[in-house]
Amino acid sequence: MIIRSKKLGGILSSLVVLIALALPLCTAQMTTTGMPQVKIIEPKEEAQIPEGNITVMANVTNFNLVNKLGQSSVAGEGHLHYYIDVAVPKTPGKPAVTAIGTFAPTANTTWTWPNVKPGKHNFSVQLANNDHTPVIPVVYRTVNVTVTASTLKTMSVKSVTIDLVAKSLSFNTTNITVPAGANITVNFDNQDTYVPHNFAVYTDASAKTAIYRGKNITGPAKISYIFTAPTKAGTYFFRCDVHPTTMTGQFIVQ
Repeated sequence: MIIRSKKLGGILSSLVVLIALALPLCTAQMTTTGMPQVKIIEPKEEAQIPEGNITVMANVTNFNLVNKLGQSSVAGEGHLHYYIDVAVPKTPGKPAVTAIGTFAPTANTTWTWPNVKPGKHNFSVQLANNDHTPVIPVVYRTVNVTVTASTLKTMSVKSVTIDLVAKSLSFNTTNITVPAGANITVNFDNQDTYVPHNFAVYTDASAKTAIYRGKNITGPAKISYIFTAPTKAGTYFFRCDVHPTTMTGQFIVQ
């Protein structure tokens, strides 16, 4: 009986040693799998996306998203910071914010960036504490995409939007191309202080027959002009009626 007791004691001692050795491994595995994580579901890396509004969709695990923006930091909870075309701020203890228009804080797992122009862009999503500081260790993801310009094939025949700027007594473009018969919205931005401008379309450069004449606005001011493009393809004429010889361009209908 004494021999058996010694053997049993030896076995129990060995089990204790094995359990003690295994505990750190289990703890490490639990710590790794339980860490906060964020992924960007849309858009995909190297995606090609038409210009316009672009929605970024994120997936968050092991982190509680709460609408407590600006409140005191609480471990395990916070919100998301969305970024466009900037480096993700990662300094511990400092608000992870960037310039206006490049940064958006929200508890939502989606964010839509408006009017993204053609070219190379990157979108990032970062986990942030309630007080806007980055979660430590820093948790973020970035995707790089190419935004493509709209063409006549991708334009809606029923609705076309044009951004037109007047600055330093000039338009920002001298050529506007639209589909025949389309409903046109010209978002006009007059940036010339104390100077009146408008947008008008004529059949030709003589400006004797108007297709559309928008009202004058004195800058800085914005207005939307809405009209229907001619149904007949051809090259027409647009201008500012206040500055008819210096602010002109071609209005091309295809």
